[in-house]
Amino acid sequence: MVITEGKTKRILSTDDPNIVLIETKDDLTGGDAAKKETIAGISVHKTTQTVNNFKLLQSKGIETTFVSQESPNAFRCEACDMLPLELVTRRFAWGSYLKRRPDLESTVEKPHRFDEPLTEFFHKHAVVMPPLTEQPTQMDEGEARSAYLKDGVWKSGVYTDPYLNTEAWTLHNPKLPLGDALMNTEAFLSPAEVQVLIDDIMLPTFRALEEAWSKIQTEGGPVALVDMKIEVGRRRRDGQLVLSDVVDNDSWRIWPGADPRQQLDKQCFREGHALSDVASNYELVSQLTEGFLKS
Repeated sequence: MVITEGKTKRILSTDDPNIVLIETKDDLTGGDAAKKETIAGISVHKTTQTVNNFKLLQSKGIETTFVSQESPNAFRCEACDMLPLELVTRRFAWGSYLKRRPDLESTVEKPHRFDEPLTEFFHKHAVVMPPLTEQPTQMDEGEARSAYLKDGVWKSGVYTDPYLNTEAWTLHNPKLPLGDALMNTEAFLSPAEVQVLIDDIMLPTFRALEEAWSKIQTEGGPVALVDMKIEVGRRRRDGQLVLSDVVDNDSWRIWPGADPRQQLDKQCFREGHALSDVASNYELVSQLTEGFLKS
């Protein structure tokens, strides 16, 4: 039975109440689903990547919900109550980060590299501002998409994946320098739990994958993990915060030779590259992640 269905995957129940099945779809989306395409076979590549990533992370002592692979495009994992967060870790200043830090110089020729990984939090519920609503309102992104996305364009006043200040629990425009808050939001984590997410999940996960990628040689050189986003949940059997959902080519930026022009990740889809090239990149990344299990 389908428990829930998202943009790129389905969550199905199993005969064990503590185990669910994640089934990946042959869909890619961009711009908060403003752009969507179906690419035959990409679900298999994404599942392969997630399985390889989770096996690597578990071998490093990082707890994930992964249990076993069920089929080429599905895997079993422990049931979680997911937190409405995207947890982002960055080694290079790129993408939306530069919109929040326009003072920082980071170019194609010389992308800015942080000495230590930088962590950020984003809320998965969109913020809708007046006059679209009477007062600043948070709503599920799917609900916001139905109401305020038309012909691939969001109405002005809708902010998807708002930046979350976890000290004050305020939400901010993710594409502008941090200024006045759009609104306050529920503080559903204690300060200690926020630190657990950073110290026990975000940074160890990033460093393990960064090290694994640095050992993968390509024609363009070793692969640099630029940034990545992950999701976490409270495992139902014990309430522990653990790495959940998926970690695949939609989850990161990866650049052979630390060169943005050689990107192998989902950004090539967002930028409108030929779907055949996108599919080839996903297939290549699947093959490269097989190397994680041999190192």
